[in-house]
Amino acid sequence: MEKTVGGRQMTKQIHVVGAAILNAQGQVLASKRADDRILGTLWEFPGGKIEAGETPQTALVRELQEEFNDQITVGPAVGPTSVFEYDFGTVHLTVFYARLESHHFDLIAHSELRWCDQAELMTLNWAGADAPLAQQVAQADLKGLTF
Repeated sequence: MEKTVGGRQMTKQIHVVGAAILNAQGQVLASKRADDRILGTLWEFPGGKIEAGETPQTALVRELQEEFNDQITVGPAVGPTSVFEYDFGTVHLTVFYARLESHHFDLIAHSELRWCDQAELMTLNWAGADAPLAQQVAQADLKGLTF
């Protein structure tokens, strides 16, 4: 989606946040988008858009409450923000490590969840913005991660 500003084509800039949720076994939660949604059938880190006045961490807590009816503790960022241009706009995705404080998993935007070992992560068909961050999680020292 583009608009013209001052004679230049501008793509819509979308700032989103995701959670690389870890369990006690060192696995990472991947979520598959529902078929009827934008980027349907692709895998992603659960999360969503950052609203005005929110920090990325606050947005992530809100999104996980809305999407799964779950509470999380947010840890450090996985790495630098991933920027990916889709046909509907440019997504700026920041992913944080997180731990679940509850386990309801009421699926709203997703059709499937999967706990993955690090080696399994790169076998999934990730959304473009999520793919480089999934690669970073797959290569990270998760045992040394504290938060």
